[in-house]
Amino acid sequence: MKMLDIGCGMGGTSDGFALEGFDVTGIDIVDAQVKLGYKHKFIHADILTLKGENFRGYDVIWVSMPCRDFSQMAHVGYGSKRHGSQGKWAWKNPPNPQKGLKLIEACLRFIEKAKPHIWIMENVPGLIPYLNIKPKVVTRIEPTKKRAFWGNFPDVSIPMSEGLSVAKNVKGRIYCIQGKNRGWKRAKIPLACSQAFARACKQALNR
Repeated sequence: MKMLDIGCGMGGTSDGFALEGFDVTGIDIVDAQVKLGYKHKFIHADILTLKGENFRGYDVIWVSMPCRDFSQMAHVGYGSKRHGSQGKWAWKNPPNPQKGLKLIEACLRFIEKAKPHIWIMENVPGLIPYLNIKPKVVTRIEPTKKRAFWGNFPDVSIPMSEGLSVAKNVKGRIYCIQGKNRGWKRAKIPLACSQAFARACKQALNR
């Protein structure tokens, strides 16, 4: 079974599928093997330059495009001081959903041309209003990480992981990750989540 992980990042999704026996290949615009420690076969490329018809033969294609332009945190925190400690984590540049949509639409065209048996696209729920297709699942994969999943994947029970680190503020407890590559770490799909998807896909493909 072959799996293509578009926007593979640190490999949270790839790792789960590899543990279930998939032959995994990742694609990312950054050199994920060098910069992020990605452990699987890898194509260093911009998805906007690739043609889906050149990637036929994959059983599963997973897409995780940057969620920044659809993130609730960006929209709530940007340019606002009234949200207290959230302003501390607000990004300097405003979100740009139209820019983010270009990547999402390119990935959907890629999938249409690649024709995998199963496809899965993961992003924040903030993307939902911008797409004509509805997600199949919207759930929490960590206590402060809610995600939407689009695709034709089989039914799957998605476990919620505990989260990585906890910081306190005046409003209570928030989960946060700091340090080198913190953005990539925050976006990483928990292993329990990716492995649950991988098991469901494997069972469907083996029927």
